[in-house]
Amino acid sequence: MGTLAAVLLAVALAAAAHYAFWTWRLRVPGTEDEVLRAVTSDGWCLALGRRRPRGPARALPVLLVHGLAVNRYFMDFGEERHSLSAFLAASGFDCFALDLRGHGQSRPGPRRDWCFDDYVRADLPAALDAVRAATGAARVLLVGHSQGALVALAGAGLHPEPIAGLVAMAGPTRMDPGPALRRFARAAFALRSVTRLLARMIAPFAGLAHPRLVQASIDTRNTSRPVLRRMLATTTENVPLGVGQQFRWWIRQDLFRSLDGADDYRANLARTRVPALFVAAPRDGLAPPGVVRASHDAWGGEKGWFLAGTAAGLSADYGHGDLIFGRRAPEEVFPRVRAWLEARAPVLAPAAGGDAARPLPGRDRGEGRMDGPRS
Repeated sequence: MGTLAAVLLAVALAAAAHYAFWTWRLRVPGTEDEVLRAVTSDGWCLALGRRRPRGPARALPVLLVHGLAVNRYFMDFGEERHSLSAFLAASGFDCFALDLRGHGQSRPGPRRDWCFDDYVRADLPAALDAVRAATGAARVLLVGHSQGALVALAGAGLHPEPIAGLVAMAGPTRMDPGPALRRFARAAFALRSVTRLLARMIAPFAGLAHPRLVQASIDTRNTSRPVLRRMLATTTENVPLGVGQQFRWWIRQDLFRSLDGADDYRANLARTRVPALFVAAPRDGLAPPGVVRASHDAWGGEKGWFLAGTAAGLSADYGHGDLIFGRRAPEEVFPRVRAWLEARAPVLAPAAGGDAARPLPGRDRGEGRMDGPRS
């Protein structure tokens, strides 16, 4: 018995050392300009990583919202080549990457249980208010990936006034009952409380093999090993219990609505008039193109469509997470997002004589530009 205990202790110590070393070795620190705080109506303190404009400033700021089981560094990675926030800031946008409650540097309030509805009803309004207070802008552009896209779409249906437009990247408002999604949902829920631990444990070996289950969430063949390893060690978070349960309910019943039945997010799509760009990936196992296209078709406002694949002249058919972390995503996907946002956020003219800066006329307003077909 003493020998077995010694072996188990040695294994535990080796595992702890492995975790600590590779977390230290691979984790990428944030490179944002500052971190602001947004306090929700129920007392949560959310972190907003801000990147100030690097070029001529644009009229509208951008709020970036991460997906399930990741934090804000998914949208604002410390290696700036794969930071969508840094890419947009270089074009003059004042960018804010949000940590939803229970993720990253967010700090809990009195209430510790939550679900997806709290992201839409409390976190998003608080973040929008904080961005507007920091910039003085009346409205904000949203960019969301996966669950973040769902937060943006649902939020635009409930409180559209402060939202000038949104980009929904791989947001499945219909739940495809296919085997890939079901397998991934079962695994994600079963491992929900150890997702971050497992990601950091396997990070050193990421990219050596390409398990089918993993391919549903990111095409590892379209992601370089160094980036994949650092992404797993930096961005991964556990899946909150209430959020995981709500997603399981949606998947089983093909729903997109609040738990209390008060808000049917899917039905609101047709009633929403906020401009939106829908981005899909051909190899996405969680939000297949047909599912994202259904969201586009149901949308009631001005809308655009972009399928990130070889049919559009790109180097690869993208998957779910490699819309952000794909080898050539910064050259092939990011510019399409930027172009759509630029068309809605003119460059501000330099202030003169104490007057407020004004939008420049003509092409800087994005007049006549269109990113993908609109209907």
